[in-house]
Amino acid sequence: MRGTWLFWIRVYIRKGRRSMYGKASAAIMVGPNRPLQVETIDLDDPGFGEVVVRLKASGVCHSDISFLEGKWPAPLPHILGHEGAGTIEAVGPGVSSNRVGENVVLTFVPGCGRCKFCLEGRINLCTEAAWCLDEGTLPDGTTRYRWHENTVYFLGQVGSFSTHAVVPSSVALKVPDELDPIEGCLLGCGVMTGVAAVTGLANVRPGDSVAIFGCGGVGLSAIQGARLVGADPIIAIDLLPEKLEMAKQLGATHVVDASAVDPIEAIRDLTQGGADFTFEAIGNPLIAEQSVLSARTGGITVLIGQPAVGKTMQVNVFDVTQFEHYILGTHIGGATPAIVIPRLARLALRGLIDLKSLITHRFPLSDVNEAIAIANSGGAGRVVLEL
Repeated sequence: MRGTWLFWIRVYIRKGRRSMYGKASAAIMVGPNRPLQVETIDLDDPGFGEVVVRLKASGVCHSDISFLEGKWPAPLPHILGHEGAGTIEAVGPGVSSNRVGENVVLTFVPGCGRCKFCLEGRINLCTEAAWCLDEGTLPDGTTRYRWHENTVYFLGQVGSFSTHAVVPSSVALKVPDELDPIEGCLLGCGVMTGVAAVTGLANVRPGDSVAIFGCGGVGLSAIQGARLVGADPIIAIDLLPEKLEMAKQLGATHVVDASAVDPIEAIRDLTQGGADFTFEAIGNPLIAEQSVLSARTGGITVLIGQPAVGKTMQVNVFDVTQFEHYILGTHIGGATPAIVIPRLARLALRGLIDLKSLITHRFPLSDVNEAIAIANSGGAGRVVLEL
């Protein structure tokens, strides 16, 4: 009998949510390798502990493209986007009304505070956040979005390719009002990942030599992280002259055109035998191997970029053991977003991190497919949707 009553209580609560907060425009993924469809969707009221965010900007991250290309599975229909920034417009039960009007950046790894990894302080590996990412839902297994009365899933409790997001309040991290959302959205993933991988996970120190493979958004952010801590030299490796020029502007002391020279030899020449730290920021196993071979004896290689599921790299195990070469993988740079994102926002406002120069293209939501094509071309810095 008790189970029956609980069932009907849940039905009643969910019907209450379906009173609909309103409507939103969202770019919906209907299948792998198919254009996103910009549609009007219904928003249910925020549930307990949830907020409604009026999104103003979203970064287009390569992870979004990996889902769209079918490299990583996603339930359908699906709202992509996980670099979102905007303003809290409404709150659900259990959330202080004082949060209405807050300028926020969204995180796809809020941390549940209960799983093994959260209790160890490794919030970036939160089990609940990983489950939500796989399922495309909130922690309770539902979403607040419907399209033609069907559930719409969304990426990592964020789904920022939309004008509105209904998310747990812990997902919406307060940042200073002065931070432009067009720039602030980049803190949700790419900038946080690149900077934290260098300054946090690898713990690069002043005077350490650093080589960073790939000058996309994450790589350029890693360069800025290396500059922040006083690394020297900071070597940027890429194939495109315009990317290498951006790297110099953002802190690289040397650049290597991998289309013209062997990057491994170039790095070894510049560092007298290999870099103290090498970072792979592309997600290409072959480049990851080059990164490993560019580190000195006793050096550290950090793999930031994420390839398609199942990809492997070759490593000389004798060299790894004989020369104590450390190879580290990282998810979002090992960061705790609730701490790192507001901290990076303050640094950006002080001019210590350059977010504006990272953005090379801006598009309205209606041009989302063009934005994705530009982001996937390899020639852009960061592409932002203005919502």
